[in-house]
Formats: sequence, structure tokens, C-alpha cells
Amino acid sequence: MNVYYKIFKDNFPYVSREENTLLEIINNEDNKFLEEKENDKLIGLAIVNKNTILLLIVDKDYRNKGIGTKILNKCEELIRKNGFDKVILGVGFNYLMPGVPTSKKFTDSVHENLDPLVNDVASTFFEKRGYIHSWKDCNCFDMKMSLSNFIKNDNSIGDTINGIYYRWAELNDIDEIISCADDACQYQDEKFSKYYKNTDLYKENNNQKVLVAVKNNKIVGTLIVSIETEEKDLGCVGCTCVSFKETHQKIGTNMVRLGTKYLKDIGLKNASLSYTYTGLDVLYGDSGYEISAYYFMGEKIIK
Repeated sequence: MNVYYKIFKDNFPYVSREENTLLEIINNEDNKFLEEKENDKLIGLAIVNKNTILLLIVDKDYRNKGIGTKILNKCEELIRKNGFDKVILGVGFNYLMPGVPTSKKFTDSVHENLDPLVNDVASTFFEKRGYIHSWKDCNCFDMKMSLSNFIKNDNSIGDTINGIYYRWAELNDIDEIISCADDACQYQDEKFSKYYKNTDLYKENNNQKVLVAVKNNKIVGTLIVSIETEEKDLGCVGCTCVSFKETHQKIGTNMVRLGTKYLKDIGLKNASLSYTYTGLDVLYGDSGYEISAYYFMGEKIIK
């Protein structure tokens, strides 16, 4: 097993991320690895890619000994020497985690049930060293649920609810899906349409599918439903999009419910969604999802 992957999983077992994706990120050719060892055992690690610290870990048995500070100082010096004046924690060209896992939230939220392993030690460490939460008064978080608790069983994919028809997408829907996603995300920095351009999503028997909401023969909502892409017995929903003019009709809520019911019906035990933000705790919480971890989206200006 890749030693970097192992130390990540050992220290963040509650983070759901596909193994192949993690390994691809870890093996990126632009990464720089800063290690701390004791008797050839890896006890501390940072992975730096350009001006992003993708990961900074000190193994739990070796914390509070100055090792984290030592590694962070090396990271900042490397980033400074590479000509950057800002350090970002978490998301760069891709991400192992969106940010620094924390129990701290930066605005009110609902449907919270944090993993018992999550605390604010790491985020406090970075805050004491000059890092700020770049999302200001917006939370970033993951949500999870046990599908045994899912009870919204009134409808299924293929049903029409309040005049909206919900079905699985086909490849010939892709242009309309991309248009819907762009319209839904027109006021956001990130457009979800890039994820919907993956033609594998529309192949039969793929472990990821696109659920669409159709009104008057036009696609007005989209959702990606994933089966065991992150770990065994875990399904995921995400990239929820509703056309701007069609909001406030519970289209997003119904897509999440239907997608989650499908995951339960095929026998999965758990469901999750990751890297989402304030406001969507209400949307996903309506189906039974609960916030399992917040993320400190840290950044710092260096000179």
C-alpha cells in the first residue's frame, strides 16, 4: 500500500474519497513531499502542489511536539521560493479533502451530527499561525446518513410529482443537462456542468448515473447518483442543479429523495455527499442527511 495513502486513511478514516482518486492526486508529478520520520517510520507528512498544501499530517502518537509547526514552516518556505504569495489549504488542482476537518462552524447550520473523531484541534493550529477561513460566514461540510433511517419512500424514479417527471438520463440528454447545470450555477464560482460532461455517466450499468427532472419536456433539474464509488456499501448523491426559473418547487428536494431511495432499494447501507456548503444542509437534511464534518477553508498571505 502507498505509504502516503496509508497515513492519510489512518488519520482521516471518516473522509469518504475514492481510493483511485486519492492515489492519482498523491502521485501527481507536481507534488512535493515533506516528510518527518522516526527510526524510518513516517510520522509526519505534507504534500505541496504549487501554492496548495494538499495535506499536512502528524501521526496521532507524535502530536504536540512541534513537528506540525516544523513541517508547516517548510511548506510556507517552499511555496514562497516558488514565487507565490498565498498559501491555500485543501483544494488546488484537485483535493484529498476540501480543507482542514474541524468541528468549528462559521455560521448557523442544521442537521448536524458530527463524527466523534472530528474536533477543532487542526483548524485551531492553523488559525494560530495566521490562516483565515476564506469562505467567511459560509460553512463547508460533508453529510452522511444510515439508509436504515431513510423513510421518504412515497415515490420512486419514474414517477411524476407535481407535474415534474423524474427519470434516468440518457446520452442524448447531455447538451440539455449541461445547459441546465450552467443555468443553475450562473451565480456561483464553480459550475457543475463540467462533471456532467463525463459521458461514462450515461452508459448502461455504470456505477454513476444522472437523475433528471423534466417539466414540459424540458430538463429542469439534475443530480448525480453514485454507487460504491467512495467505499463499499456507500452511495452518494451530489451536484444538485435546478434551473434558476424553476426553483422553489421542491425539485432539488425530490431528486435527492428519489436518488437516496434508489440507493437504499439496491441494498446499500449508507449514503453521503461531500464538499457542500451553507444552505444545502437544509436541502439534504430534509432527506435525512446530517453534517458529519466541517472544513476550515484556510488560506494565508505570505511575504
